Amino acid sequence: MQGNADDAYLNFPRGAEEGTFITTLEKAYLNLIQGKPQIKALQQQADILSSRVRYHVSREAKTFFYLQTPEDYYASEHEVIWLHFMLSWGYSLQGQYEHACVEARQASSLLSLPWSPNGHFDDPAMRLFLAGLWSMCGEWREAQVDLRAAWLMDNSLTWARELADRERAPAHLFMLLGGPGPEPQWNPEFKSNPLRSERQIVFKLRGQKSQVTLRDRNGVMIAAQLSPDAARWYERHLARESELHEVILDSAYGGKAALSGGVASVKIAASTSAGAVVALAGTVLGGAIVYAGVNSGSSSGGDAVRLGLLVAAASIAKGVEIAGKGYRESTRELKQDLDPSIPYRFVRYLPEYLWLGWSDKDVVYPVQVRTPTISITLQQPSVHGQISVTVAQFPDVVPPRSLRQFFY
Repeated sequence: MQGNADDAYLNFPRGAEEGTFITTLEKAYLNLIQGKPQIKALQQQADILSSRVRYHVSREAKTFFYLQTPEDYYASEHEVIWLHFMLSWGYSLQGQYEHACVEARQASSLLSLPWSPNGHFDDPAMRLFLAGLWSMCGEWREAQVDLRAAWLMDNSLTWARELADRERAPAHLFMLLGGPGPEPQWNPEFKSNPLRSERQIVFKLRGQKSQVTLRDRNGVMIAAQLSPDAARWYERHLARESELHEVILDSAYGGKAALSGGVASVKIAASTSAGAVVALAGTVLGGAIVYAGVNSGSSSGGDAVRLGLLVAAASIAKGVEIAGKGYRESTRELKQDLDPSIPYRFVRYLPEYLWLGWSDKDVVYPVQVRTPTISITLQQPSVHGQISVTVAQFPDVVPPRSLRQFFY
């Protein structure tokens, strides 16, 4: 969120799930956006998982592919593709352009499954990033194919079609990865299947999709075009997750829900009973005082009646307070147990969208990237081969006031 990938990497939990799919991709991404192609562990993941991709045809004739990792995580389609994206990116940073093109082709094949044109996973933002990867490894013809594919999926991307129509690649290409990655949130909908509806997740994108300007040291301006966002990746992720795991997730979640619900019900019943006992006892005591006052026949009888009424009212109020406090604590604990967004596993930090900019003029670094609220400086291109390509991550969020000086 602060745009400080180095500290994010250093603060990554140590020893937690080392060598697993999620951890490997998250750490690789944090390194790559710093220009550090530390991809050995990523390549090991690819080698381990090369034969594990499976396909599934849903009831709605949509074809999903998924990857079951050794630690029993079912990687999403966009996560599997990003594994190859990051490998291609890393190999280009290392100058191993042939390997980079091989990984780009792997990703392209997953986005271009020909036997299910209407139901397989494809996405314009991913096609645009793939075009950038082809440019990094020197394959402009392949980049043109993906730019056209992005425009065919989203006809508002006229700039992508125009870029694809160029016979020669631009001299300089900029890819800015926007957003810090989505956050899962619990979105319970109490429908016919309460266990399934109560664990419903939605993904909230946090990037602002700001207008971006790029200016080099000599004042040359470079236009930046915004891609579609990643909302479809996560919609597809949830649809595929439901399709593949309904029975398993219902069983596991249902057991936890029953246990947590039972504990919460006991606590709520106990606190309600305690409150009722206090209220009832106080009411009986107050009634007795009122009765005694009425029958005393003395001048102090009125005071006794008022005292009795006060005791009864105070007891009822205290009983309601006890019951209410117990209910609130129990329901808070129940939400903590049942909220599926808290332990939800997925690859974080992936971009929510990207900006593409290009120029045929000479670009003199450093290049300043600005939004209305934040500025970063790009010191040099990421790859300076046939095309100069610069990749950078831009959180594009409004930082807390105490952190704003970090960005300026």
